[in-house]
Amino acid sequence: MAFKPSKRSSRTFEQVQLDMTPVMNLMVVLIPLLLTSATFVKIGVIDLNLPPTVGANAAQMAAPKESEKNLDLAVTITEEGFYISSSLEVLKGNEKGAPTIPVREDGSYDFKKLSEKLYEIKKKAKGQFSDTESIVIQANPDIPYQLLVSTMDASRDISVNHRKMTLFPEVSLAAGVI
Repeated sequence: MAFKPSKRSSRTFEQVQLDMTPVMNLMVVLIPLLLTSATFVKIGVIDLNLPPTVGANAAQMAAPKESEKNLDLAVTITEEGFYISSSLEVLKGNEKGAPTIPVREDGSYDFKKLSEKLYEIKKKAKGQFSDTESIVIQANPDIPYQLLVSTMDASRDISVNHRKMTLFPEVSLAAGVI
């Protein structure tokens, strides 16, 4: 007993023209939307105070008043480590002439220890000086830029008991050390 042949196998196919209009409409809407929401360049800004230009007015503006007591906190970055000085004291290292915070044995700088020392100075200087928010950072010309930025970050804030505390938000740069 033979079965009747299927109508599907004998059907002819028609050529259908694809309608690209919905796809084109989607692209017209999506491309501008994606372009406006994309971030092409992320710009980072570091706030710092540069030394004033040399001149008569700059010298008068830079001169502190006689009655003000200034902390004059400075961190000097060298190949040996960090030297910290202020009008309170010059923090000495373990040996004579050694930096306050020497470079670790692996050659890296100890930014956590730097933040801790600056926190101690901030606590001692509180209420005694008029410029307890500012710090001057000096560096040799051959110090890498990232080291300078990391030092600025370490001097701005510290995490104490899982709380972020501001140390010295007004960072100034000074001429290099010879």
